[in-house]
Amino acid sequence: MLIDLSTPGGAVLGLLPELALTAWALVILLVIAWRHTTVADTRLVGQLSIVGYVLAAGAAGWLGLQGAHAEGLNLMIALDGFRFVSDILLLWIGAAVTVISLRWLERQGMLAPEYYVLLMLATVGMMLLAGAADMITLFLGLEVMSISVYVLAGYDRSRRASAEAALKYFLIGAFASGFLLYGIALTYGAAGQFIFSLIGGQLAATPPTLMAKLGMGLLLVGFAFKVAAVPFHAWAPDVYEGAPTPVTAFMASGVKAAAFLALARILAEVFPAFVELWRPVVGGLAIATILVGNLTALAQTSLKRMLAYSAIAHAGYLLLAIWAQSDSGTAAVLIYLLAYGLTTVAAFGILASIERTGTETVRLADLEGLYSTRPLAATGLSVCMLSLLGFPGTFGFIGKWLLLSSALSQGEWLLPLVAMIGSGISIGYYLPVVLAMVMKPAPNPTAHDTIRFPRPATVAIACCVFVILVLGFWPNPVLNFASRQAVQLRHTAVVIAPR
Repeated sequence: MLIDLSTPGGAVLGLLPELALTAWALVILLVIAWRHTTVADTRLVGQLSIVGYVLAAGAAGWLGLQGAHAEGLNLMIALDGFRFVSDILLLWIGAAVTVISLRWLERQGMLAPEYYVLLMLATVGMMLLAGAADMITLFLGLEVMSISVYVLAGYDRSRRASAEAALKYFLIGAFASGFLLYGIALTYGAAGQFIFSLIGGQLAATPPTLMAKLGMGLLLVGFAFKVAAVPFHAWAPDVYEGAPTPVTAFMASGVKAAAFLALARILAEVFPAFVELWRPVVGGLAIATILVGNLTALAQTSLKRMLAYSAIAHAGYLLLAIWAQSDSGTAAVLIYLLAYGLTTVAAFGILASIERTGTETVRLADLEGLYSTRPLAATGLSVCMLSLLGFPGTFGFIGKWLLLSSALSQGEWLLPLVAMIGSGISIGYYLPVVLAMVMKPAPNPTAHDTIRFPRPATVAIACCVFVILVLGFWPNPVLNFASRQAVQLRHTAVVIAPR
């Protein structure tokens, strides 16, 4: 299906998933104006918001099945399989976090239904960021996402740590946005274009200029802040620990996924001619991020803080696939983001159910003896830890294997070696979680009596764990599908770039 994005109707059709979710968020705001005072009202808004994610995912799936594409160079949003798969992945993360939040907000006494609208608008921003085909749309998506997440990070007004997380994330996010905006300005100055494909064609046709190099460097710094790559990572542990647990799951999976999807598209379409310039930078970031993230995680006793440093390390693994700049590398990004998203949402969903009302965070000692009283929860969290570790039989192992393969296929050996060393180090903080739940006794007979797993969260977590195990043993359909979408991204970048 050919879509002319230069016409109003074509623009609406091309942006249908984002517009559908935005329109539903506006409808829910009207519902909130009418009902916003009771627990039932908050629960109703959460349930209605899930309908919006389903509608938007249906729109993205329909465009993908119709083979929606655009011809010409006046592109503001990408129309390819990579974008539609990215949309569905981000919508799934938003819906899963919403399901986990349904009873968690009630238990924490946070009866503010606007929370769900902010989640939806943040998801809209992530979709625009991941699917942007020009710099203006990229920046708009980044700001819509960031502003919503700033508020979500400080949503628990009863906890000082939540307010601190919001302030830190706002300051660092504004700093990162400044780098990105300055990089966009310099790139525009070097190429005279905002559209990715036109910039890529212009930069490929002329020798590299200092302005273009600086623009690319500042864009990389801005994205490094967003994905918490070392040395731009210091904000992540404090923000992840202080934010409400479902919001932490959303940030660690959704925000990180959107940033990596956008970075993959920018490097494939805007800077393919500069590959020899940015590869050493990305490789250096990957090595530092893997080693620092894993080594620092060893010293953590807070589960949220440990998972925050784990998320930093996983950003380093993903940079391996970005470094490869190949079809296999792009496919590895999609697969690993899916595996990491499933695992992270499930892990934080279990932690949210274990949290006691009013407590700061879950610590390793709080999990001791969990298997004896909550065997299914302990089993699910164990599967998540093993998947993050990259243990064979889990989807995380498949994702990590693809990352290593994509780098090895380019003749690189140092980055895969560092990644394997980092995975070896991670055994020191993932396995103690499993051992504490299974091998150690509970500190007292009533230690886990306050744990409650609401039915919606239980279903969402169980589905995530089931998929992690199934795709760990039978990944071929998903691998083949991801490979086809990766080829579409790189094919689009080559076809529409001017010669």
